[in-house]
Amino acid sequence: MTTRLHTRHLLLSTIAAMTAPIAAQAQTATAATPAAPDVAPSEIIVTGHAGSGIKKLEAGYSITTISSNDIAIQNPKSTGDLLKSVPGIWVESSGGVGTSNVFVRGIPSTGDAPFVTMQLDGIPVFGVNSPSFMDQTALVRVDTTIANVEAVNGGPAALFSDGQPGLTTNLILREGHETTQGAVMASVTNQGATRIDGYLSGKLAPDTYYMVGGYYQRGDTVRKAGFDTEKGGQITANITHKFDNGKLNIFARYTDDHGEWFLPFATDVPGLNLGTYNQLNKYNRNLTIVTPGSGGASTEQFDIGKGRGWNGIIGGANLSLSLGENVDFSDKLGGTAGTLQTTGLVPQGAGAITVTTALASGDGTAGQTQVNTIHTGQALAGSDYVQQFGAWVVEKRLRSINNEAALTFKTGANKLTAGYYFNHFTSDDLWSLGNNYWMQVGGSSDVVNLNNANATTGAFAIADQGKADENSFYLADSYQITEDLRLDAGIRYQILKTDFTIEHNGPTTFISKNIHAVPWSVGLDYKVTPNLNIYVRGSQGYHMPTFDDLRSQIGNTGPALDDKWKVTSIEGGVKYHERGVDLSVTAFYDKVTGEVYNDVGVPPQIAGSKTYGAEFAGSWTSNFGLSVTADSVIEDPKTASPGDSFDKLQAVRIPKYQFRGTPAYKVVFGDTAATAYATFEALGKRYSDLNNLQPLPAYQTVSAGILVEHAGFSAQAAVDNLTNSHGLTEGNPRFLAGPGVALPDLRPIFGRSYKLTLGYKF
Repeated sequence: MTTRLHTRHLLLSTIAAMTAPIAAQAQTATAATPAAPDVAPSEIIVTGHAGSGIKKLEAGYSITTISSNDIAIQNPKSTGDLLKSVPGIWVESSGGVGTSNVFVRGIPSTGDAPFVTMQLDGIPVFGVNSPSFMDQTALVRVDTTIANVEAVNGGPAALFSDGQPGLTTNLILREGHETTQGAVMASVTNQGATRIDGYLSGKLAPDTYYMVGGYYQRGDTVRKAGFDTEKGGQITANITHKFDNGKLNIFARYTDDHGEWFLPFATDVPGLNLGTYNQLNKYNRNLTIVTPGSGGASTEQFDIGKGRGWNGIIGGANLSLSLGENVDFSDKLGGTAGTLQTTGLVPQGAGAITVTTALASGDGTAGQTQVNTIHTGQALAGSDYVQQFGAWVVEKRLRSINNEAALTFKTGANKLTAGYYFNHFTSDDLWSLGNNYWMQVGGSSDVVNLNNANATTGAFAIADQGKADENSFYLADSYQITEDLRLDAGIRYQILKTDFTIEHNGPTTFISKNIHAVPWSVGLDYKVTPNLNIYVRGSQGYHMPTFDDLRSQIGNTGPALDDKWKVTSIEGGVKYHERGVDLSVTAFYDKVTGEVYNDVGVPPQIAGSKTYGAEFAGSWTSNFGLSVTADSVIEDPKTASPGDSFDKLQAVRIPKYQFRGTPAYKVVFGDTAATAYATFEALGKRYSDLNNLQPLPAYQTVSAGILVEHAGFSAQAAVDNLTNSHGLTEGNPRFLAGPGVALPDLRPIFGRSYKLTLGYKF
C-alpha cells in the first residue's frame, strides 16, 4: 500500500511539474496569440501496410482514422468506448473503464476481445488477445498524449505484427516539433469525479524532440458505490531523433489506474433504476475469499471494490532508415510488464428471489424465520429480494517482449517487403472464483444472514503459469500493374510454442503445444479517378490458442479444443474523397471455422459462423459550419455448426445492424468558435448465448454537447445518454432458462451523465 501511495504521489508531482510551464505560458499569453490547432490524421496511414505507408484513399482495405479532435467530440468513457467509431465493431463498454467486450464484424465470441489487437506506435501491447479476464483495451488508456488512431478491420492485418485477423487498433502518440506545444485540461462529472490531463512537447536539441503527458483521476461513477471506485493515473514520454536518412523514436508509458467492474444484476426487481443501480457499496466491498491460487487452503479479507486495474509499463522503440535509393529498413521493439487485476460481484443463479422463497427453499439456517442485513441490522420483509453474488478475484502478472524487423526493396513498379516478427510473452495467474454470499438486491444491498458460513467452500482457486514464443516470417509484395491498377499480396508463416502449467486442488498439470499457421492476403486496388478508388481483397488468418485455450483441454473427452481457429474473409469496397466529402462502402463475407466458445463456468463448445454484410463510413464538412459524420453496418451473422441445436441461429452477441451519426454545427465570432453536436446510436437485437435463449433487445441512445474555444482556451459541456435509455448489453450465460424465458440477470448501459471540461492549448 505504501508503494502504491508513493507511486500516485510521484505521478501527481510529475503531472504538476509537466503542466507548470503550460500554466506559466497561459498567464503570459494574449488574445492575439492563437492556440496551435490539432492536426487531423495524415492522409498517409501506416497500419496494415508494409513499408513507409500509403494514402488512406488508395489503401485496398477497410481502415478508420480518428483524430484527437474526433476523440474530444466522442468523449469516450474508456478505450473500448473509443472503438465504437470503427464501422462493424460492436463494443459492450458497460463493464467499466478498464474492461470492454469487443466484437469484430462477422467474428462472434463469448466476451473479452479475442480478435482485437491494441498497438502503441505500431507495437502490440501484449502477445495474445484471448486470455480470460483480459482484453487488450484494459492495458491502454486514452489521454491527450494520443495524436490520432488508425484501425484496420481484417484484410492485410493478418500479415504483419502479431497477425491479428480481426481488428488492429494503432494508437499513435504525439511527437515533439520545432515549436513548443502543450495543453492542460480539467474535468468534473455530475457524480463528482475529477480528472486532470496535460501534455507538453518541443525541441530538446538539434533534430531531437520530446513529448511528455498524462492524467490523474479519482471519483465515483453514474452507478454510485459511495466511494472512489475510479482512481489512478498515467504518464507517457517519448523522444524522437531525426537522421538524414531516417528517424528513431523511443517511448515509455506507466499506468496505475483502476475502475469498478460492472456486472449483470436482476433487472426484474421492482424499484431498481437500471441506469444507476450498483450492487457494490461500502457494506459488501470487503469480503472473505479463498486466497487466489491457494486451492482452498487459506482465506483472506479482500477489497472487491478495486474492480479492473492495470499497474504496469509499456515501452518501445521505432527505427526507420533508408539504406539507399531502393532499400528501406524498419525495426519495432516493444515490451510490457505489469499486473492486471479483476475483482467484482458476479451474480449466481437465475436472478433474485424473495426472502419468503429463500427461506422456503432452505437457503437459511435450520429454523430461520427472519432475514437481517449484516451491517445495518435491518429486518427484511418477505417480499424483499435477495441473491447470491460471488466475490471473484483474478490477478494476471503479464510480461511481453516483441520485435518486428522488415526490409523493403523497390524495383521499378514493384515493392517487396520481407519481415520477421518475434514475441515472447507470459501470464502468471491467480484465480479465486465462487466465494458466494447472500445479499439484498435493492435497498441497502448489504450482505444478509442466510447461509454464508460456507461461502468459500468449493471456490475455484487456481494458480497457473503460461509462457509462449511466436516466430513469424512474412513476404508482402505490392506491384503497380498500371498507373492506376495495383496488386497487393502477402503470405506469412508463423510458429507458436506454448507451455502451460496449472495447479488446482491436486497434482500439477503441464501442457505443451506447438502450432503452425500460414495466413495470406491478396488484393486489387484500382484508381478510377484521383478521388475515387475501388478494391477487392481475400484474406485468411488464424487465432492461435494459448493459455486458457489449453486449460479448457484439461479433462476434455470430446473434440480437441486447442486447435487454431481459421478466419476467411472476402471484401470489396469503394472509397471517395473530394471537397469535404469522405465516403467508404465495404461489402464483406466472413467465415470462421473451429472457434471454441469458452465462457467461464460454461462447458466449451466448438462452432463456426458465416456472416454476410456491408459497412458504411462517411463524413461531410460544409463551408458554412455544418458537418456530419456517420458509420453503420448491416450484417447477417449465423452460427455454422451442422447437427447442433444452434446451427444457423443468429451468432452469439453480434447485432444485425448498427448505426452511429453525429451532426455538428460550428459558428465563429471573431476569435471565438462554438460547436454544438449530437450523436445518435442505434443497435439491433442480439443474443447472449448460442441457442438464442436470452435475447438482448434493440435500443437507441442520444448524446450531445457544446464546445467553445477562444484564443487557446476551451470549455466543453457534454451529456451522455441524454434520453436515459436502458439498453441491455450482456446476460448471464452460466444460468439459462428454457426457450422464450427472458432471464433477469442482465447488464444495462449507464444512465444519463454530465461532464464539464475546461482547457488551454498553445
